[in-house]
Amino acid sequence: MNAEGASGPAEDAGVDDSGIGERVSAVFTAAEKAAQHILTMAREEGDDIRRQARAEADVLTQQFRVEAEREADRILGDARVQAESFLEEARAAGRKIEDDARIRKERVQEEMRLLEERINWAHDGLREVMTRLRVRDDEGEPPDAA
Repeated sequence: MNAEGASGPAEDAGVDDSGIGERVSAVFTAAEKAAQHILTMAREEGDDIRRQARAEADVLTQQFRVEAEREADRILGDARVQAESFLEEARAAGRKIEDDARIRKERVQEEMRLLEERINWAHDGLREVMTRLRVRDDEGEPPDAA
């Protein structure tokens, strides 16, 4: 309020009250329009912010999905490598068991061959003894006289 617009009680008596009411009403109407305009702008800005947040969330979701797929691929690759390692270890252990079994079989076969040779040698020795005993018995000598 400036000095010209300021008036005392005596001057107010001559002013038309209906003009003030219209001005106040115009001010309220302007304030309501401004408030509506501000609300509309705020809603639009809120909608823009929501759209932008959704777009950023979609981008982040896509990035996380790509990262998750890469991580899953890495984990699967590591699992494949580890599985191959386990398979190779199992194959090596299987080959060692087969080799050990083959060696043991060969040893057992060799031991059996040696036992058969000893049995044959023993049979030969017994036959020779029996032959000698018969020859002496045929000559009339007692078997213990030798």
